[in-house]
Amino acid sequence: MDRWLGARGLRAAGRRCPALAPQPKPQNAITVAVSSRALFNLVEEQRIYEEQGVEKYVEYQQKNENIILKPGPAFYFVKALEHVNSRLLELYPDDEERFDIVLMTNNHAQVGVRLINSINHYGLTIERFCMTGGQSPIGYLTAYLTNLYLSADSDKVQEAIEAGIASATMFTANKDVVYSDTQLRVAFDGDAVIFSDESEQIFKEQGLDRFFEHEQLNENKPLAQGPLKGFLEDLGKLQKKFYAKNERLDCPIRTYLVTARSAASSGARVLKTLRSWGLEIDEALFLAGAPKGPILVKIRPHIFFDDQMFHIEGAQKLGAIAAHVPYGIAQKYQKST
Repeated sequence: MDRWLGARGLRAAGRRCPALAPQPKPQNAITVAVSSRALFNLVEEQRIYEEQGVEKYVEYQQKNENIILKPGPAFYFVKALEHVNSRLLELYPDDEERFDIVLMTNNHAQVGVRLINSINHYGLTIERFCMTGGQSPIGYLTAYLTNLYLSADSDKVQEAIEAGIASATMFTANKDVVYSDTQLRVAFDGDAVIFSDESEQIFKEQGLDRFFEHEQLNENKPLAQGPLKGFLEDLGKLQKKFYAKNERLDCPIRTYLVTARSAASSGARVLKTLRSWGLEIDEALFLAGAPKGPILVKIRPHIFFDDQMFHIEGAQKLGAIAAHVPYGIAQKYQKST
Protein backbone atom coordinates (compact mmCIF):
# COMPACT_ATOMS: atom_id res chain seq x y z
CA MET A 1 0.00 0.00 0.00
CA ASP A 2 1.25 3.50 -0.79
CA ARG A 3 3.24 4.93 2.12
CA TRP A 4 1.64 8.36 1.81
CA LEU A 5 -1.92 7.13 2.37
CA GLY A 6 -3.31 10.26 3.98
CA ALA A 7 -7.07 10.54 4.14
CA ARG A 8 -7.59 9.58 0.52
CA GLY A 9 -5.79 6.27 0.88
CA LEU A 10 -7.60 5.40 4.08
CA ARG A 11 -10.93 5.98 2.38
CA ALA A 12 -9.89 3.78 -0.51
CA ALA A 13 -8.86 1.10 1.98
CA GLY A 14 -12.37 1.15 3.39
CA ARG A 15 -11.71 2.82 6.74
CA ARG A 16 -14.04 5.45 8.06
CA CYS A 17 -13.85 8.01 10.83
CA PRO A 18 -16.72 7.99 13.34
CA ALA A 19 -19.43 10.49 12.53
CA LEU A 20 -18.37 13.82 13.91
CA ALA A 21 -20.50 16.96 13.82
CA PRO A 22 -20.66 19.46 12.29
CA GLN A 23 -20.39 19.41 8.50
CA PRO A 24 -18.48 18.64 6.38
CA LYS A 25 -18.25 14.93 7.01
CA PRO A 26 -14.62 13.82 7.42
CA GLN A 27 -14.74 11.52 4.41
CA ASN A 28 -15.63 14.45 2.17
CA ALA A 29 -13.38 17.10 3.72
CA ILE A 30 -9.75 18.06 3.29
CA THR A 31 -8.73 17.83 6.92
CA VAL A 32 -5.95 20.06 8.21
CA ALA A 33 -4.91 19.27 11.79
CA VAL A 34 -3.17 22.13 13.59
CA SER A 35 -1.55 22.08 17.02
CA SER A 36 -2.34 24.80 19.55
CA ARG A 37 1.27 26.05 19.45
CA ALA A 38 1.11 26.31 15.67
CA LEU A 39 -2.20 28.16 15.68
CA PHE A 40 -1.40 30.50 18.59
CA ASN A 41 1.68 32.04 20.16
CA LEU A 42 2.21 29.96 23.30
CA VAL A 43 5.90 30.67 23.86
CA GLU A 44 5.43 31.94 27.43
CA GLU A 45 3.01 29.14 28.27
CA GLN A 46 5.47 26.56 26.94
CA ARG A 47 8.23 28.07 29.10
CA ILE A 48 6.04 27.70 32.18
CA TYR A 49 5.29 24.09 31.26
CA GLU A 50 8.98 23.23 30.77
CA GLU A 51 10.25 25.08 33.86
CA GLN A 52 7.42 24.61 36.37
CA GLY A 53 5.55 21.53 35.21
CA VAL A 54 2.09 20.64 33.98
CA GLU A 55 0.12 21.67 37.08
CA LYS A 56 1.47 25.24 37.07
CA TYR A 57 0.92 25.35 33.30
CA VAL A 58 -2.74 24.35 33.62
CA GLU A 59 -3.21 26.77 36.53
CA TYR A 60 -1.73 29.62 34.45
CA GLN A 61 -3.96 28.83 31.48
CA GLN A 62 -7.09 28.74 33.62
CA LYS A 63 -6.24 32.04 35.34
CA ASN A 64 -5.71 33.65 31.96
CA GLU A 65 -8.52 31.97 30.02
CA ASN A 66 -10.08 35.33 29.16
CA ILE A 67 -6.77 36.70 27.84
CA ILE A 68 -6.83 36.19 24.09
CA LEU A 69 -3.84 34.37 22.64
CA LYS A 70 -1.85 36.05 19.88
CA PRO A 71 -1.61 34.46 16.41
CA GLY A 72 0.96 31.72 15.89
CA PRO A 73 2.75 30.67 12.69
CA ALA A 74 -0.20 28.72 11.22
CA PHE A 75 -2.82 31.34 12.07
CA TYR A 76 -2.89 33.23 8.75
CA PHE A 77 -2.75 29.98 6.81
CA VAL A 78 -5.86 28.80 8.67
CA LYS A 79 -7.58 32.14 8.02
CA ALA A 80 -6.82 31.76 4.31
CA LEU A 81 -8.23 28.21 4.31
CA GLU A 82 -11.44 29.55 5.80
CA HIS A 83 -11.65 32.25 3.13
CA VAL A 84 -11.44 29.53 0.47
CA ASN A 85 -14.24 27.70 2.28
CA SER A 86 -16.47 30.78 2.23
CA ARG A 87 -15.94 31.16 -1.52
CA LEU A 88 -16.67 27.48 -2.10
CA LEU A 89 -19.89 27.70 -0.09
CA GLU A 90 -21.05 30.61 -2.25
CA LEU A 91 -20.55 28.55 -5.41
CA TYR A 92 -21.40 25.08 -4.08
CA PRO A 93 -23.65 25.48 -1.00
CA ASP A 94 -24.39 21.76 -0.76
CA ASP A 95 -20.86 20.49 -1.45
CA GLU A 96 -18.83 19.18 1.50
CA GLU A 97 -15.49 19.05 -0.35
CA ARG A 98 -13.74 21.86 1.47
CA PHE A 99 -11.23 22.39 4.27
CA ASP A 100 -12.00 21.17 7.76
CA ILE A 101 -9.68 22.50 10.48
CA VAL A 102 -9.08 20.29 13.52
CA LEU A 103 -7.25 21.53 16.61
CA MET A 104 -4.98 18.57 17.39
CA THR A 105 -3.16 19.11 20.67
CA ASN A 106 -1.72 17.20 23.62
CA ASN A 107 -3.11 19.91 25.91
CA HIS A 108 -5.33 18.96 28.83
CA ALA A 109 -9.06 19.60 28.54
CA GLN A 110 -8.81 22.18 31.33
CA VAL A 111 -6.94 24.44 28.88
CA GLY A 112 -9.74 24.18 26.32
CA VAL A 113 -11.68 27.24 27.49
CA ARG A 114 -8.81 29.60 26.67
CA LEU A 115 -8.38 28.01 23.25
CA ILE A 116 -12.12 28.27 22.56
CA ASN A 117 -12.20 31.90 23.68
CA SER A 118 -9.31 32.77 21.38
CA ILE A 119 -10.78 30.90 18.42
CA ASN A 120 -14.11 32.66 18.88
CA HIS A 121 -12.41 36.04 19.30
CA TYR A 122 -10.79 35.73 15.87
CA GLY A 123 -13.92 34.34 14.25
CA LEU A 124 -12.29 31.06 13.29
CA THR A 125 -14.47 28.10 12.37
CA ILE A 126 -12.82 25.27 14.29
CA GLU A 127 -15.37 22.89 15.74
CA ARG A 128 -13.34 19.69 16.02
CA PHE A 129 -10.92 19.48 18.96
CA CYS A 130 -8.68 16.58 19.90
CA MET A 131 -7.11 17.23 23.33
CA THR A 132 -5.08 14.25 24.50
CA GLY A 133 -4.09 15.26 28.04
CA GLY A 134 -0.35 14.99 27.67
CA GLN A 135 -0.35 11.98 25.36
CA SER A 136 0.88 12.18 21.79
CA PRO A 137 -1.99 13.05 19.43
CA ILE A 138 -0.38 11.36 16.43
CA GLY A 139 -2.45 8.20 16.71
CA TYR A 140 -5.61 10.25 16.22
CA LEU A 141 -4.48 11.72 12.90
CA THR A 142 -5.57 8.68 10.89
CA ALA A 143 -8.88 8.52 12.80
CA TYR A 144 -9.56 12.11 11.74
CA LEU A 145 -8.61 11.27 8.12
CA THR A 146 -5.93 13.96 8.23
CA ASN A 147 -4.63 15.32 4.94
CA LEU A 148 -2.09 17.69 6.53
CA TYR A 149 -0.72 18.03 10.06
CA LEU A 150 1.03 21.21 11.26
CA SER A 151 2.75 21.45 14.63
CA ALA A 152 5.44 23.45 16.42
CA ASP A 153 6.80 20.18 17.88
CA SER A 154 9.39 18.66 15.53
CA ASP A 155 9.33 15.30 17.31
CA LYS A 156 5.60 14.89 16.76
CA VAL A 157 5.94 15.96 13.12
CA GLN A 158 8.70 13.37 12.62
CA GLU A 159 6.45 10.73 14.17
CA ALA A 160 3.62 11.69 11.83
CA ILE A 161 5.89 11.66 8.77
CA GLU A 162 7.08 8.18 9.69
CA ALA A 163 3.42 7.13 9.89
CA GLY A 164 2.96 8.32 6.29
CA ILE A 165 1.00 11.48 7.10
CA ALA A 166 1.81 14.75 5.34
CA SER A 167 3.25 16.90 8.11
CA ALA A 168 5.48 19.89 8.77
CA THR A 169 6.98 21.81 11.67
CA MET A 170 5.89 25.44 11.76
CA PHE A 171 8.30 28.33 12.29
CA THR A 172 7.32 31.92 13.00
CA ALA A 173 8.64 34.63 10.69
CA ASN A 174 11.12 37.07 12.21
CA LYS A 175 9.40 40.05 10.60
CA ASP A 176 5.77 41.12 10.40
CA VAL A 177 4.39 40.71 6.88
CA VAL A 178 0.96 41.52 5.49
CA TYR A 179 -0.56 38.42 3.90
CA SER A 180 -3.32 38.30 1.31
CA ASP A 181 -6.76 37.93 2.84
CA THR A 182 -8.41 37.09 -0.49
CA GLN A 183 -6.10 34.36 -1.85
CA LEU A 184 -4.53 31.32 -0.20
CA ARG A 185 -0.89 31.16 -1.33
CA VAL A 186 1.04 27.93 -0.79
CA ALA A 187 4.68 27.52 -1.84
CA PHE A 188 6.37 24.13 -2.11
CA ASP A 189 9.95 23.03 -2.54
CA GLY A 190 10.21 20.15 -4.99
CA ASP A 191 12.55 17.30 -4.05
CA ALA A 192 11.67 15.57 -0.75
CA VAL A 193 8.49 17.67 -0.48
CA ILE A 194 6.26 17.24 -3.54
CA PHE A 195 8.57 14.61 -5.01
CA SER A 196 10.59 11.84 -3.39
CA ASP A 197 14.21 12.42 -2.41
CA GLU A 198 15.47 10.13 -5.20
CA SER A 199 17.25 12.93 -7.05
CA GLU A 200 18.35 14.64 -3.84
CA GLN A 201 20.17 11.44 -2.91
CA ILE A 202 22.13 11.56 -6.17
CA PHE A 203 23.08 15.19 -5.53
CA LYS A 204 24.11 14.65 -1.90
CA GLU A 205 26.07 11.45 -2.51
CA GLN A 206 27.48 11.89 -6.03
CA GLY A 207 27.59 15.62 -6.65
CA LEU A 208 25.98 18.20 -8.92
CA ASP A 209 27.32 16.94 -12.26
CA ARG A 210 26.04 13.43 -11.64
CA PHE A 211 22.69 14.90 -10.54
CA PHE A 212 22.32 16.81 -13.83
CA GLU A 213 23.27 13.71 -15.81
CA HIS A 214 20.79 11.56 -13.89
CA GLU A 215 17.93 14.03 -14.40
CA GLN A 216 18.55 14.37 -18.12
CA LEU A 217 18.78 10.59 -18.60
CA ASN A 218 15.51 10.16 -16.67
CA GLU A 219 13.70 13.21 -18.02
CA ASN A 220 10.73 11.14 -19.20
CA LYS A 221 10.54 8.98 -16.07
CA PRO A 222 8.21 10.57 -13.50
CA LEU A 223 9.63 11.13 -10.05
CA ALA A 224 8.08 9.19 -7.19
CA GLN A 225 5.74 11.15 -4.94
CA GLY A 226 6.86 12.83 -1.75
CA PRO A 227 4.96 13.59 1.46
CA LEU A 228 3.21 16.78 0.27
CA LYS A 229 2.10 15.56 -3.16
CA GLY A 230 -1.32 14.66 -1.79
CA PHE A 231 -1.90 18.13 -0.36
CA LEU A 232 -0.92 19.76 -3.67
CA GLU A 233 -3.41 17.42 -5.30
CA ASP A 234 -6.09 18.50 -2.80
CA LEU A 235 -5.45 22.16 -3.64
CA GLY A 236 -5.66 21.37 -7.35
CA LYS A 237 -9.03 19.66 -6.93
CA LEU A 238 -10.45 22.72 -5.23
CA GLN A 239 -8.97 25.04 -7.85
CA LYS A 240 -10.78 23.09 -10.55
CA LYS A 241 -14.07 23.67 -8.74
CA PHE A 242 -13.50 27.41 -9.17
CA TYR A 243 -12.43 26.98 -12.78
CA ALA A 244 -15.68 25.11 -13.47
CA LYS A 245 -17.56 28.24 -12.41
CA ASN A 246 -15.47 30.47 -14.69
CA GLU A 247 -13.48 31.74 -11.68
CA ARG A 248 -9.95 30.92 -12.92
CA LEU A 249 -8.87 34.56 -12.91
CA ASP A 250 -10.38 35.11 -9.47
CA CYS A 251 -9.40 31.79 -7.91
CA PRO A 252 -8.72 32.13 -4.15
CA ILE A 253 -5.96 29.48 -4.28
CA ARG A 254 -2.54 29.93 -5.87
CA THR A 255 0.31 27.42 -5.76
CA TYR A 256 4.03 27.91 -6.26
CA LEU A 257 6.97 25.60 -6.87
CA VAL A 258 10.10 27.25 -5.45
CA THR A 259 13.02 24.96 -6.17
CA ALA A 260 16.81 25.20 -6.09
CA ARG A 261 16.89 23.21 -9.34
CA SER A 262 17.96 24.95 -12.52
CA ALA A 263 15.45 24.96 -15.35
CA ALA A 264 17.59 24.03 -18.35
CA SER A 265 19.48 21.12 -16.79
CA SER A 266 16.96 19.56 -14.41
CA GLY A 267 13.63 21.36 -14.73
CA ALA A 268 12.02 19.32 -17.47
CA ARG A 269 11.69 16.19 -15.34
CA VAL A 270 9.86 18.13 -12.63
CA LEU A 271 7.35 19.65 -15.05
CA LYS A 272 6.80 16.35 -16.86
CA THR A 273 6.23 14.59 -13.53
CA LEU A 274 3.51 17.07 -12.57
CA ARG A 275 1.95 16.63 -16.01
CA SER A 276 1.99 12.83 -15.63
CA TRP A 277 0.15 13.21 -12.32
CA GLY A 278 -2.46 15.48 -13.92
CA LEU A 279 -1.45 18.34 -11.61
CA GLU A 280 -0.96 22.00 -12.36
CA ILE A 281 1.24 24.46 -10.50
CA ASP A 282 0.42 28.14 -10.95
CA GLU A 283 3.99 29.39 -10.82
CA ALA A 284 7.26 27.45 -11.14
CA LEU A 285 10.40 29.25 -9.99
CA PHE A 286 13.70 27.51 -10.76
CA LEU A 287 16.41 29.32 -8.79
CA ALA A 288 19.53 27.37 -9.82
CA GLY A 289 20.85 27.43 -6.27
CA ALA A 290 20.04 31.09 -5.52
CA PRO A 291 18.52 31.93 -2.11
CA LYS A 292 14.78 31.38 -1.84
CA GLY A 293 14.10 34.16 0.66
CA PRO A 294 13.86 37.10 -1.78
CA ILE A 295 11.42 35.16 -3.97
CA LEU A 296 9.29 34.31 -0.95
CA VAL A 297 9.21 37.99 0.05
CA LYS A 298 7.67 38.69 -3.35
CA ILE A 299 5.18 35.81 -3.15
CA ARG A 300 4.24 36.27 0.51
CA PRO A 301 2.90 32.73 0.90
CA HIS A 302 0.77 31.82 3.87
CA ILE A 303 3.01 28.78 4.16
CA PHE A 304 6.24 27.62 2.51
CA PHE A 305 7.19 23.92 2.72
CA ASP A 306 10.86 22.88 2.48
CA ASP A 307 12.88 19.89 3.65
CA GLN A 308 16.09 21.78 4.43
CA MET A 309 16.48 23.95 7.51
CA PHE A 310 18.82 26.48 5.93
CA HIS A 311 16.05 27.39 3.47
CA ILE A 312 13.60 27.59 6.39
CA GLU A 313 15.93 29.89 8.33
CA GLY A 314 16.51 32.09 5.29
CA ALA A 315 12.78 32.41 4.77
CA GLN A 316 12.21 33.28 8.44
CA LYS A 317 14.75 36.10 8.39
CA LEU A 318 12.92 37.80 5.54
CA GLY A 319 9.46 37.44 7.04
CA ALA A 320 8.14 34.27 5.39
CA ILE A 321 6.18 31.67 7.36
CA ALA A 322 8.05 28.44 6.81
CA ALA A 323 7.22 24.80 7.50
CA HIS A 324 9.93 22.16 7.71
CA VAL A 325 9.17 18.74 6.20
CA PRO A 326 11.52 16.26 7.95
CA TYR A 327 11.74 13.78 5.12
CA GLY A 328 14.52 12.42 2.93
CA ILE A 329 18.29 12.31 2.83
CA ALA A 330 18.70 16.00 3.72
CA GLN A 331 17.71 15.13 7.31
CA LYS A 332 20.73 12.84 7.60
CA TYR A 333 23.06 15.63 6.52
CA GLN A 334 21.41 18.18 8.83
CA LYS A 335 21.83 15.91 11.83
CA SER A 336 25.49 15.29 11.04
CA THR A 337 26.41 19.00 10.86
